[in-house]
Amino acid sequence: MTELRFAIFSELKEFADEIRNRLTAVPGAQVMVIVDDPEDLHEIIKSEAPDVLYADLGHAPHVILDLIESIDAPLPDLLVSGCQDDSQVILRSMQIGAREFLPQAPNEDDFKRAIDRLLRGREADPRPDKTASVISVMGAKGGVGATCVASQLAASLQEKGGRTVIVDLNFPLGDVALHFDIEPSYTLADIAREGESLDGTYLRSILQVHQSGVQILAAPPRIEDSELIQGEHVTRLLEILRGQFDFVVLDVSRNWNDASVRALDLADQILVVTSLDVPTLHHARKHMELLRRLGHPTEKIHAVVNRHSAADSVTDKDLTRFLGRPSSAAIPNDYANTVESVNQGKPLGEVAPRAALTEAFRNLAEQVHVWCGLTTSPDTRAPKLTDRLRRIFEK
Repeated sequence: MTELRFAIFSELKEFADEIRNRLTAVPGAQVMVIVDDPEDLHEIIKSEAPDVLYADLGHAPHVILDLIESIDAPLPDLLVSGCQDDSQVILRSMQIGAREFLPQAPNEDDFKRAIDRLLRGREADPRPDKTASVISVMGAKGGVGATCVASQLAASLQEKGGRTVIVDLNFPLGDVALHFDIEPSYTLADIAREGESLDGTYLRSILQVHQSGVQILAAPPRIEDSELIQGEHVTRLLEILRGQFDFVVLDVSRNWNDASVRALDLADQILVVTSLDVPTLHHARKHMELLRRLGHPTEKIHAVVNRHSAADSVTDKDLTRFLGRPSSAAIPNDYANTVESVNQGKPLGEVAPRAALTEAFRNLAEQVHVWCGLTTSPDTRAPKLTDRLRRIFEK
């Protein structure tokens, strides 16, 4: 049986010793180290690289969460324990990546259930290096709904249990933040200002966390700020995000600026969003031909038809003849649910969970897993944030 290597953090040494005894009694758990000094936690995580960090939040939970959030190293799977009556502490714990929020003094059964879920999740993820897959989404032309596709895809990937961040590179008019109904305190311009000093600690502190669990880095609202962002900023940003997430979705400008070219070069998969009309398909073909000339393999490039309808005068067969290949996915035309989702700032999975449109985005998320060489299973995928919170409050 696979064993998970644990680091235990608690400022109370006697409590930490008791937790060690309970953990070692559970099959699949091996305690590597106990940390009782907050100043040592960062170095222990960096040097020992445990599989799981168990953290006792104690009497000052937000101080401990600040400490965990400040760790400038890839975080292991995180289990925390604390008062289960404090919803703000629970929500913040989940937002910084906690897999489980356990009772203040978890027993062997609590640990056994948590470890079983962690092990099942690891079996479902074949990537030993835990490097995020980067998905670039670009519109063939204006008005095709590429930002909607990128935003709903990010939400669907998060719903399937993959920690997902979306970055709005469609400046100067990007509106990913609008789709998630957030007012960003920080944007890509702040990343550019950090330059080479950008690190994971700062980046984690400025990402906006949506209630769906998706994290967001918005485009600058001002044109002059957009001019600060260059290709090297995108490269550094993706270097960090790849180590912190399962999926990075990029809403890319179709204008082929330095940042968008770099985003396309570094992507694992590229989605070109089109619609079934001749002008848009003409632009889609030009984008796809240029991508191939720039050395992107055909299997990396996918045409996604948005607002698909059987009433379209241009058919799927026409698209295949025009592009020289069929589309990889079709998103049905559902104006009412799309507008409701944007107006509420909630993913379709919450607004219209049974709609054909919602199912199409779930299917697209499944296809992204396949294209990236990953697998998902409804029985083993990690629970999304809302599911984890629901389980906590039902205890």
